[in-house]
Amino acid sequence: MSFVRTDDEAIAPTTNHCNRPTTYVSLAAETKVHKDLSTMKLDYKNPNDWGKSPLTDSALRKQQFKAENPEQWAAMIEADIEALSTPIFESEDYPPFTGTEFLATHSSINDHPYSAAFGQFLGNGIDPDIANTLAFGSNRFDLISEDVDDPVRQLATRIYNRFEEMGYWDEVPESDEDINYDLIPY
Repeated sequence: MSFVRTDDEAIAPTTNHCNRPTTYVSLAAETKVHKDLSTMKLDYKNPNDWGKSPLTDSALRKQQFKAENPEQWAAMIEADIEALSTPIFESEDYPPFTGTEFLATHSSINDHPYSAAFGQFLGNGIDPDIANTLAFGSNRFDLISEDVDDPVRQLATRIYNRFEEMGYWDEVPESDEDINYDLIPY
């Protein structure tokens, strides 16, 4: 058995079992290559670094923005840190619970912070999770249907708009006595 050397690879024959033809395997595949990652730094000023991939181009754009706009970069980083330090349940973007979760853990929808809206959306056949999202004041009608002519979506839009017109989400009432039930759309 002999080894044939081609460029940087050594090729060796594999053992022959059951009269199979001899195949060759690269020994380079078994050799581990260690790259010095510190020499692979990207530099937005180097034209050879651009155009390699969308990922590297994105990194170069950020590097360039950071170098040319340090105050704006610092403000962006500060805002990101602040956003990450705010727990999701305290964020206004997300309701603190899903509609299904609320229904499973409560015997009455009267315990819901926006019970009138939640009840209206549920009562008109809207999925509990979507009803909960709408009840918290997020006009995400696309969750019902992408089709703007969908009758359920149109009904939800009308209900939502009535609650919005009466200022339902402007301020949470302190008690049930503060709610004017005559203004709730049915």
